[in-house]
Amino acid sequence: MSGCPSGADPKTCDADPKSCSGCAPGHHEAADTSDQDIARTLKQIRHKILVMSGKGGVGKSSVAVNLALALARRGLRVGLMDVDLHGPNVLRMLGLTEPLDLMHAQFNLPPDLFDHLRVISIEMLMKNREMAVIWRGPLKHQLIRQFLSEVQWGGLDYLVIDAPPGTGDEPMSVAQTIPEAHALIVTTPQEISLADVRKSINFCQKISMDILGLVENMSGYRCPHCGEAIPLFKSGGAQKTAQAAKVPYLGALPFDPKVVEAADGGELMQLTEKESHFFQGLRPIVDYLLETLPPNAPREREPGVLKFALPLGDGKLAAKFGEADQFALLTVKDGAIVEQETIPTPPHEPGGMPEILEDLGITHVIAAGLGEKAQGLLQHKGIEVFPGLPNETPETLVANYLKDHPAPGRQCCAP
Repeated sequence: MSGCPSGADPKTCDADPKSCSGCAPGHHEAADTSDQDIARTLKQIRHKILVMSGKGGVGKSSVAVNLALALARRGLRVGLMDVDLHGPNVLRMLGLTEPLDLMHAQFNLPPDLFDHLRVISIEMLMKNREMAVIWRGPLKHQLIRQFLSEVQWGGLDYLVIDAPPGTGDEPMSVAQTIPEAHALIVTTPQEISLADVRKSINFCQKISMDILGLVENMSGYRCPHCGEAIPLFKSGGAQKTAQAAKVPYLGALPFDPKVVEAADGGELMQLTEKESHFFQGLRPIVDYLLETLPPNAPREREPGVLKFALPLGDGKLAAKFGEADQFALLTVKDGAIVEQETIPTPPHEPGGMPEILEDLGITHVIAAGLGEKAQGLLQHKGIEVFPGLPNETPETLVANYLKDHPAPGRQCCAP
């Protein structure tokens, strides 16, 4: 056999390594590493929500973007991943241009959103945003995997995924890569849209993807003068479709010219709930999602238990924090080390390492050569930072810390 069994480019082949003889050397070993990275990423994300629709033009991206904003404004940690590769609009709707940190999907967001919202889109990688993306399935699949394996999302309560309309490559890739994803399906009251949304429901049922429910967008228009609801199309179609398919009906969202104008101008983040009937209609839907998919509970640290992280080089404390090849994690209970392990070094970029260490339950970091800014980011997460002598073993450094900081009620036995 001279090529990949699927006929795909060997660089993007996802065939079984045992049956594939056409891939470049080391390709499948790299794929195994990617699988591990994806698994590590998904483990840190509590809930994954795939926003999809049966056809275009129903406001799916508006629902996805505003859902992510609404969740982030409630103080939750949210990722927004745009996999509508042929028609990416997320960055434009939010008015985002150059990322501050591509690895962490971090942009220059307002203070109330900066620590709570991360965004990734193919537009970040395009020199010319007007260029068409002409890709087949394997390349799309690989990019979605890269979004999950190479972006350091950190600990998230929700990852909102904006998929293209229909049931093609991108939703299938998300379903394959994130089997625990939940689908939120957007439609309009028109029968032509409802016919296509029934295909989306069937798609989810065939691949065993959980359906959170249906949202009816553009359900009506409120007169700006008298406030009376004016139907743009017939109403109630989505609710009847949901009942017939035995899936939840989450609610109706009105057509709101202010949302359209703000999205076109890249100013969605400046629009408040008080100003927008759309956001007001979204509130009960967000409440339902929070009840159905509760966010991560705040990490409760066990009284009397300390967990140390130490950057290592050749098994001993690294002389420079940025040169560490591993991290040692040591758990201390009742003044004694009860558990010890090593992990790959978390990313050093601002925002990445503190979140990962927080998710690991770290209470203390012992390091050499750690800058004030990095110390501040760790302390902001409630992690105490202490200096340590390079080339000492992690066991010795933790023992020295315990000797210098005896627990309350314990007598220090040092001479």
